[in-house]
Amino acid sequence: MALDVTVLTTRAECDEVLDDLAAELDGYQQRTSNLEFADRRTSRSQADAAGQLAGVEAEIAAYSAILASPDITAAMRKQNETKLRRANDRRDNLTDTGSARSATSRFLAAVDAQQVQAQVDVLTDAQTQVTKHQATLPA
Repeated sequence: MALDVTVLTTRAECDEVLDDLAAELDGYQQRTSNLEFADRRTSRSQADAAGQLAGVEAEIAAYSAILASPDITAAMRKQNETKLRRANDRRDNLTDTGSARSATSRFLAAVDAQQVQAQVDVLTDAQTQVTKHQATLPA
């Protein structure tokens, strides 16, 4: 739907509309900054989870190697089986958290970013139209 700038009949009305559009545009630009920040934070969280996962995988390999040793005592076997079970649980939790967070969050963030960009485009276009119309009005 095209905007009807002819309803603005004075430069003062145009100034008021431009001020309001600028304020609203500022809000959307702030939201864009927040979305970019959230995206960077998610990337850092995913990198952190990947690092934790690598550490847990190393623990699992170490406990598995100890348990494979034929000379291990019963007490040492029990202790390392418990540690291995806990490490496997941590690995499963890290894997679940990473996969659950990444796909849906990234998709919804992309939708939100497109919505914000569409609104910014509408506001910017409105500013352009009002500014052009204002130039045609008497001082």
